[in-house]
Amino acid sequence: MISVITPCKNTISDGREEFFRKMINTLYSQTYQDFEHIVVDGGSEDGSVAMLQDYLAKGKINKLISEKDNNVQEAMNKGIALAKGEYIHIMNSDNYFTDDRFFEKSLKEIQEYNVDFTHADRSIVSKESGQLISVKKGDECTAFFRMPFRYQTMIIKKSVYDEIGSLDEKYYIAGDYKFMLKMILAGKKGCYIPEVFICSLDGGITKDRQKCIEEVTKVIFECYGEEYDLTMEDCQNIYLRKISDALFSKITTNVKNEKIINSLTYCYEQGN
Repeated sequence: MISVITPCKNTISDGREEFFRKMINTLYSQTYQDFEHIVVDGGSEDGSVAMLQDYLAKGKINKLISEKDNNVQEAMNKGIALAKGEYIHIMNSDNYFTDDRFFEKSLKEIQEYNVDFTHADRSIVSKESGQLISVKKGDECTAFFRMPFRYQTMIIKKSVYDEIGSLDEKYYIAGDYKFMLKMILAGKKGCYIPEVFICSLDGGITKDRQKCIEEVTKVIFECYGEEYDLTMEDCQNIYLRKISDALFSKITTNVKNEKIINSLTYCYEQGN
């Protein structure tokens, strides 16, 4: 079984009701139907809870929590703690499926290649016009300088969360990125499916560029920078893809992990 976890808050007043309903409809259009849907609402005060309770009564939501939380990382952790499935899928309230065989294809890859997770591509559309803006592709090679996977496109074994631990709730934006780095450093194996499975709206919490820089810099420092004597400034330059010759020399001298070196070499070569 797959545990599908949807964190949300004030869906109606934020203008995301249409997309939430589309998410529900496309979820229940999946060819693989052995899943539970867990919705974690952050204490909405705009009528969203009544909408969620209606879906709960209809069996379209299996478990519903509605209480205040500090951020989306905390909401996801609450959902993961409740999950009974062998696999976890995080589905945001303003995302929806563009392929009704997403679950089916992902589980086939996990079983065929004996991996811990799958990841794929997602499209981003304008909330205002509905026009396609871009397609975000997964690439593990970029893991040590930016988010390597499109989290909404991933199916991850629940056992990975049990081993790695919950998302770091001190991060407002980058808790999922820290989890991804810890997962890769723990040797978990993934499989990339080069197809668009999910559509997302533009915007969201990652629009705060300065907050992104601040948090991702700290994540890089915590996950490997401090261990290999890289400064916070070094880690910020890695995230900003400003790896100078001097910084690259420091990386290749200090870092002893081949995956990190390969990723940062790729970043360095792309910028030169």
